[in-house]
Amino acid sequence: MHSFWGYKEGTQVYLDPEEVVHATKVLRIDLGAKVLVFDGSGTVYTAHIESISKRSVSGKILNESPEYGTVAGHLHVAIAPTKNVDRMHFFLEKAVEMGIHAVTPIWTFHSERKHWNAEKALKIMKGACTQSHKGRLPILHPAQSLERVLENASETRRYIATCLDAPKTSLVEAFAAHPQDDSLVLIGPEGDFSQAEYQQAATKGFQHVHLGPHRLRTETAGLYAVAAFAQRL
Repeated sequence: MHSFWGYKEGTQVYLDPEEVVHATKVLRIDLGAKVLVFDGSGTVYTAHIESISKRSVSGKILNESPEYGTVAGHLHVAIAPTKNVDRMHFFLEKAVEMGIHAVTPIWTFHSERKHWNAEKALKIMKGACTQSHKGRLPILHPAQSLERVLENASETRRYIATCLDAPKTSLVEAFAAHPQDDSLVLIGPEGDFSQAEYQQAATKGFQHVHLGPHRLRTETAGLYAVAAFAQRL
């Protein structure tokens, strides 16, 4: 059964305009076909295609599956966008597949990328939801300064991962010790967080953590955090 992004209206579902060409020209779905439609709400709809045109594909809802593919807990990763944006897109795609709940792009002292295309990022996340059957679209917060993230952090457990020479604990062990708590992890840019940024985070209650014995690239560090969270139970 093919999966698409769309939206619900009454007892009908409609595929997003960007999905229509893929559905009709590439997959060549026919009237009567059964499809899964995702809208990011957490509920996924099984539908029976009733109408196909060049600009629209719609179907009658046969079944609704609430909290489809739900991942337990809450993990928020605030990560500095990489200079090569493709690496950041890779992180978003795989993080959604593994079950992240929220992402915030952050600007830091050593950030090399100064532009963020939220529309493109959201499109990639939607595609990852349909591919990995995640009914709920993770929250993509607006890109913002590290200072703003530190001021507005509301998660129970807060971590900052750096390569700085300061006492730190294992993020894997931290997650395992508090498996039911919502968590925020800060991942820095290619040049790492500055000493001043680390100190600022520490004063806001962020625990200094490491991601194992190896030096990781930004997007790999972000995925390490998501994988560790997924395995905490």
